[in-house]
Amino acid sequence: MSTGFEQIFDEPTAVDASTTPKKFKVAPTFVIDLTISLVCILTIAPAWKASFPLGLIVNLPTFAIGALILCCYAGKVLVISHLSRQGGDARTYVKSAALVTDGPYAFSRHPTYLVAMVQFLLWSALALYLQAFMPWNPSMLAAAIGLPVAFWLINDLVVMPTEEAMLRRLHRQEFDAYASRVRRWFGRAGRHALTLPRQPP
Repeated sequence: MSTGFEQIFDEPTAVDASTTPKKFKVAPTFVIDLTISLVCILTIAPAWKASFPLGLIVNLPTFAIGALILCCYAGKVLVISHLSRQGGDARTYVKSAALVTDGPYAFSRHPTYLVAMVQFLLWSALALYLQAFMPWNPSMLAAAIGLPVAFWLINDLVVMPTEEAMLRRLHRQEFDAYASRVRRWFGRAGRHALTLPRQPP
């Protein structure tokens, strides 16, 4: 089923898993991730720096949150590396010959986006924590609330359905079975998660 966004979030001409894109390009999903990350840094990092004179007791939680944010960025690299070892490259829409369902993909159909979502929620937690000790900053609060919501909506309503349509085109039976076991964002699906209603006789 077409979502209308194939030209943006897929390489439509690569109909076979063995077909590489005609030209190198960076996936728009990575541009979205990097853009939101940059906005987080520009709106929250100055307040974080300004909080340093408040002392270690106030800043120790911020350092812990910052460490977790760095772990999220590292986690995305690991997920991408796992996909690359299977022959795919999410950054340029090179598709693996076989559907990847192991490793992080055993718990999320889109683990990179899941880790990015956690990352932006951590940025929001950092912003809200800093706001308790810093002067009122409407732009920082707007970023803390709006950016994770925007990221979730863009991915859940546009990006993920488009990518899943591509995966169904390449691996129809395998993907349907996989989707019945693993949820879109996180978690193993129940036994009857995709059970269709019985048709009347």
